Amino acid sequence: MRVLLCDAYRLFAEAFASALSQRGHDVVGVSFDPRALPAAAPIASSAPSAPSASNTADVCVVDFGPPTPDLPALADAANLRCSKLLALTSEEGAAPLHALITAGVDGLISKRRGLDEIVTAIERLHSGAGYYDPVLVRQAVTERRSKDEAAEARLTGTLTPRELEVLHQLVRGASTGGMAAAMGISVTTVRSHTQAVLNKLGVNSRLQAAACAVSYGLVEPLA
Repeated sequence: MRVLLCDAYRLFAEAFASALSQRGHDVVGVSFDPRALPAAAPIASSAPSAPSASNTADVCVVDFGPPTPDLPALADAANLRCSKLLALTSEEGAAPLHALITAGVDGLISKRRGLDEIVTAIERLHSGAGYYDPVLVRQAVTERRSKDEAAEARLTGTLTPRELEVLHQLVRGASTGGMAAAMGISVTTVRSHTQAVLNKLGVNSRLQAAACAVSYGLVEPLA
């Protein structure tokens, strides 16, 4: 797995890069500013065969710092460098966490988590499964949980039973293949249901769908 790291704290970024390399992952680059991601330099421990010119990665792990108005643009820039984007954050407030979720990241995890948990999150995203820190998602929607029962009922009514099942699977962080196996349907059908869920909820990612489901009380978050 090829990983690109970005964290303002050089010591943390380089130590994390070393830990990932020791676990057999290829860290193709390290940046200390999300605005510099397009020019992220390869680190000395990268594999000799890693193309330093492109530094494309399977997963980008980025601490964007305090959310700013250009956060969506920064997330878009990071997404150009990788297949999946994991936001690593020390933020705990509902507003900044909600900003991260809606910026277009694929996963969200607290920097308070241990190394093994963060590596597991990276590996889950790489495998096609979803990942979010349930504590952070609960905090992100605490001040935004809908009190409009009519709106909740209307939203629930627009989702078919299969789509509600898919939504439950998304909150659990299941991969497309995992959902297909659990529901006894094809991967193509899962993708079709997933896109329908995103469209009906008015969101752009699985993480946003999970947060929306928790916010409306449609699905309880993982413990």
